[in-house]
Amino acid sequence: MAALTNRYVTLQLETAYGTEPTASTVGQFLGEVDDESFSQNFDLLTRQDISRYGASKTVAGLKFSEGDVNCPLQLDNFNSFCLLAAFGVDTFDNSATPKSHVFDEVTNDALLPSFCIRVGREEKEHTYCGMVLDSLSLTANINEYVMMTYSFVGCGESSVSALQTPGGGGTNPPAFSTVDALHFSKAFVRFEAAASSSNFSNMVKSISLDISLNRDTDNANALGSATYVVAPPPQLREITGTIEFNRDVATAVDNEPTYDELRGFLLHNGSSAAPAIMVRFEDASTPANYLEIKLPKVAYEAPELNVSGRDTSTMSVSFVALFDETDANMSSLKIGMSGINGDAA
Repeated sequence: MAALTNRYVTLQLETAYGTEPTASTVGQFLGEVDDESFSQNFDLLTRQDISRYGASKTVAGLKFSEGDVNCPLQLDNFNSFCLLAAFGVDTFDNSATPKSHVFDEVTNDALLPSFCIRVGREEKEHTYCGMVLDSLSLTANINEYVMMTYSFVGCGESSVSALQTPGGGGTNPPAFSTVDALHFSKAFVRFEAAASSSNFSNMVKSISLDISLNRDTDNANALGSATYVVAPPPQLREITGTIEFNRDVATAVDNEPTYDELRGFLLHNGSSAAPAIMVRFEDASTPANYLEIKLPKVAYEAPELNVSGRDTSTMSVSFVALFDETDANMSSLKIGMSGINGDAA
């Protein structure tokens, strides 16, 4: 049986789309991944003619790769670069304590990074280049770690190669992060104001958030190549989510949307200082390392509120983030953690 230490997923930035960078301990980030599903795909182009009762000739069509990574949300390089891939620009504050990175959305596709993803699968290393983020999902539930799913698309798989050795000692890939994942007891959600560990709603039972870039894979290839020649361009950006409250919100305690507001259609247009929804996750450090997500403008869908037997009645509502003209974005994300990317943007 192969050693389980030969299972790993690493992420490395590309300097040119689809070109594999040299594996190095500098800039190759190892993720504490629960599972991955990367695979190469292609169609068979099969000819049919009138002279034979079955097809006799075929070639491989366009080759491309896609797959997901599921992992807990840790304040490490792996998660930080995956999150950056959904935004594009990082503003680094070296004077903050802890040092901080603010990720903002961009309209210039060229600023969205592409990666070479290497996966160790016990016997061989599988390499996928030109991988760009297509979507991400965040879920935070009571009594659970905050979980992330990152979905990637990119070029066809490269030839398999020898395994690398996870761990230190200058070997590739580099050692795992020593930080633990963020979890429910330090997850704070607030409405129409900034969230903090002392100002948050006590009614939120769970929250999920999905960001989709809707990559246009049909227009990433061209004649003369069997795989993508440019990064699949992003199209309509979509941000959706769901919030479950632990009881019927009849009267708001901390600006929560009430059932009466939601059933009549509720659109809240806030600001970066007082966003419609803000989520903050912290760890146990002093001062706390953190991750913040702000959604300045949100439209809520119709709420769900039902009773069953003697079960406690809870309320669920889905929402859609909209482009805010004042802040000129749909969302922003901030990581407060010293050491991310060697304390550089």
